[in-house]
Amino acid sequence: MPALRAPQAHRPPAGRGLAGRGLAAVPGPAARGRPHRGLKRAACEPAQRYGNRRAEGDASLSRRAVQSAYPSAPTSLPERVLATLMHACLALVLLTPLVWAPETFHPFTVGKAAWSRSLIAVAFALWALLVVLAPRWRPPPSALLAALALGLAAEALSSAFGASLQRSLWSTYTRMEGLVDTAHWAAYALVLTAAVRSERGWERLLNIHLGVGLAVGLVAVARFLAPEAQPFGLPPESRWPRIGATAANPTFLGAYLAATALIAAGFLVRSFCPVPAVTGSGRNGRVTPAPADRAWPARLFWLSSLVTAMVGLALTGSMGAFAGLWAGTATAAALYAWLGRTRLSRRLGLTVLGALAAVAVALAGVLALRAEPSGTPYEPVFESVLLERITSTERIGNTLGGRVRNWEAGIRAFAERPLLGWGPGNYFVASGRYRETPSGRTEIKDHAHNMAIETAVTGGLAGLAAYVLLWGLVVATVLRLACSPSPRERALAIFVGAALAGWFVQSQTLFHSPESRLHHMLLLAFLAAAAARAGHGAVPVAVPVALRRAARSAAVPLRATFAATALALGAASLAANAAILAANAAIWHAESEGPFLDGMERSMRIFPPLANGPRIILFNNVAANWPVLSEHHQELADQLAAWTADEASAALIVEPESWVLHHALARMHRAMAATRPEHAAPAERHFARSLELAPRLDPLEAPVGAPVRR
Repeated sequence: MPALRAPQAHRPPAGRGLAGRGLAAVPGPAARGRPHRGLKRAACEPAQRYGNRRAEGDASLSRRAVQSAYPSAPTSLPERVLATLMHACLALVLLTPLVWAPETFHPFTVGKAAWSRSLIAVAFALWALLVVLAPRWRPPPSALLAALALGLAAEALSSAFGASLQRSLWSTYTRMEGLVDTAHWAAYALVLTAAVRSERGWERLLNIHLGVGLAVGLVAVARFLAPEAQPFGLPPESRWPRIGATAANPTFLGAYLAATALIAAGFLVRSFCPVPAVTGSGRNGRVTPAPADRAWPARLFWLSSLVTAMVGLALTGSMGAFAGLWAGTATAAALYAWLGRTRLSRRLGLTVLGALAAVAVALAGVLALRAEPSGTPYEPVFESVLLERITSTERIGNTLGGRVRNWEAGIRAFAERPLLGWGPGNYFVASGRYRETPSGRTEIKDHAHNMAIETAVTGGLAGLAAYVLLWGLVVATVLRLACSPSPRERALAIFVGAALAGWFVQSQTLFHSPESRLHHMLLLAFLAAAAARAGHGAVPVAVPVALRRAARSAAVPLRATFAATALALGAASLAANAAILAANAAIWHAESEGPFLDGMERSMRIFPPLANGPRIILFNNVAANWPVLSEHHQELADQLAAWTADEASAALIVEPESWVLHHALARMHRAMAATRPEHAAPAERHFARSLELAPRLDPLEAPVGAPVRR
């Protein structure tokens, strides 16, 4: 069949494109419909550059190359086994929101971190072996992955020059963050992008994610309907009537469910988009909607996930999650109103934007009606915890007041160390110098509750630049994919971008949790893989001959070194995760079953990088029980005095600027000085150092959130 002649404005150059290979070329989207003008043309130009190649006449050919979930079908048994195990690990990571570790002192953070890190480490090691076996497993060129790598490098640099390297690397049992955790999640995004490249593979992965989200939402509903029940041994809700369910924290749960709702909405919209009908000759014919008998079972699943996620979000009472869901929905509607290919899609986008504006106006009106003078007794009006919180000036004022004071302290701390910052995990050290607190007990603010400010404070200008670069590339990638000629690809890309926009908005009043890390990296990898399929970020063909020869000669030793390093890192991660679980379980056994001192000592010994947590618990307990110990247990008191002195020295070596640590030591030595005068000097020394590190906080009062015996 002779090749059709493309219109002059969109004809590929001779010898290139489809027409250059004797295949049919189809006019780009601008030639078939109304042209894009102004900013819309600027946003869609990168996608239109590849429009002819990915139009209907070429869609079936381009999709054949990515029909498998693998970069290409594995050709050997070892490769198939490794690929299957790797994909299983990648999918099992999606269960992280449901995971918790009973009989540990911090069951949710420690359990989720150990689970996700272990699976990511195994998946990374398996992927490294696949890269050695077949170069096709290498990741595609991606600006998003490069930005992630730059952010990781900036975080490592700020860790090296921060207030505490150990704190930056490992964080605490309470949070389980740090550079180690960031590296694991960056590896997850890398392996996902390299291993899952087809639309079908991503459909399966995102649907598994929605299935987990549906289960999480159902658990939240069950916790609300039967608060006395404890399914799977879950502890009681600590913030009733707000529901935290398997996330333990309502705001963390709200962030996860907001992303789940938007992804489910994306699949629903996508299911109503027309599917190109493939003819027997291999080229697309007419465009038809998906068969209804096959679409509705899936639509019911997506609708159930959407409704359950929204109900669960309402039960969390999270104002930030509500704002994120509102912003994500507005983002999707705005993209359709701006870049929609049909009049119906543009009208629907404008209609949704109008509805969202009406909701905002209505909420503002209710807030104005409920505003009362300061000092008026608070009386709830609505039964819904979310509706009550987002329409209460007192609730919003109290939350924002604490946030603003925290942000002001962070900004002043950033001005003190603007270049490289204080190091990840050291925000409480930085803000403690400038923190203004109202009357009452002080609460430890180990996070800024604003990702932009926290990144600037802990990572300095280097970290902030990487943060801005990553989000800028996310916006650019979503805009490119929103101009895709395929309405189904366009729909999913728009709602993935909406979910990321929702998280960006909520993250300005929150910080990362295992749940938010999961959907953030999952959706970034989706965008990176989709951009690679669309041809964005292609590597120039012209590579110097000398460079190619050097790469070929060094390929074998480099692959072997890479595989050995990946295996070593994977083994180290598994060993560290097992030790973390055992050390945290030792704290739990010490608190619940005893003996207390043996459990604390065992926890410090099992995993020294996180030993300052049990050390502070030990110091606080000795301070509280010293009068009884010194009077009735003289020998034990002598042993504790010697032991705590050694542990205090070890703790101060790794965290010399921790005001929380100096507060605990000041209280302990002040209690000991009542019966042993030699402790008066250390008490005054730590008291003075505490006032240097946190001038406006009382060293003799244990702050809310300090690790004390429960």
